[in-house]
Amino acid sequence: MELQLLLVLLIAFIVLGPERMMDLAVKLGEAVRKIRQTWEEIKFQAYMEEMNRKILEEEEKALEDKTEDETEDEDMEELPQDTSEEIKKDESEQARAPDDASDGTSEGAQNKAN
Repeated sequence: MELQLLLVLLIAFIVLGPERMMDLAVKLGEAVRKIRQTWEEIKFQAYMEEMNRKILEEEEKALEDKTEDETEDEDMEELPQDTSEEIKKDESEQARAPDDASDGTSEGAQNKAN
């Protein structure tokens, strides 16, 4: 590999001469520098796109989790309301139970009548 490179440089030196060889080396150096800069920019853009994709996925996941939590909270809120309604029904039945006599008349009504 090294021998081939030296052979190509020797032929270029003979064909172009020392002055044009220096110009070619400068231009070649600039081209290599631009290629490296472009490659670094491409790598940086790919990295940024990957980071943006991860951030968006995390935001979507957080939003889904928040929505699920809100749904669970709504379900939990419904349970106490149902329970409180059942408790109220039970309390009203218990309140009516002592008033009801075995013959179907209320004792309170009998007491008022007496």
